[in-house]
Amino acid sequence: MRIPFTTLSAMVAIVAFSPGLCVVAAEPGANTSGDSSVTTDEVLVSAMRLKDLREAVIKAEDRMLARYSELNPDKDLDIECAQFTPTGTHFTHRYCMTRLQKRAQEKDSREFLSYMSYMSGLTAGGGAAPSSETGIRLMERAPDYRKNLTKLLEDHPDLRELLVERGNAERRYIAERSKRTKGKVPQ
Repeated sequence: MRIPFTTLSAMVAIVAFSPGLCVVAAEPGANTSGDSSVTTDEVLVSAMRLKDLREAVIKAEDRMLARYSELNPDKDLDIECAQFTPTGTHFTHRYCMTRLQKRAQEKDSREFLSYMSYMSGLTAGGGAAPSSETGIRLMERAPDYRKNLTKLLEDHPDLRELLVERGNAERRYIAERSKRTKGKVPQ
């Protein structure tokens, strides 16, 4: 089937002004079906949405973190990720933290709620102010985390490959996002 020139040029114009789209066009008269008696003009349009590129980063990160947690002997230093949507927005944010950080955050939240409940008169008894011991414990374990991660990366080439794969996926996402927004995206 031959596409009228005006229709073809309109399609090419739409594609040309759509950032992130890639056009592959067959030469006029080129035969892609293998039948030498048929002449076709073809336009193949493929696109990768930013959402898909971001999901590729997250999947690569999940594979890397799953392997890290599998190899990691200190379960306090396993990394867990979650998503949250702040009040007043539809944008979800992904954050990752060690199990130790997560438990510390939960403990701090419980202590803060207990203290605020006591201060407001809702509960009787002692509502001690939240302690700073949690932050100190986290800072003490930071060198352990770095040493552990370095050792695992040195000993396990597959973990290094997953880390590189995740980095490459993120670079593709950032490059495409920057190209589509002409570099005007906050970091």
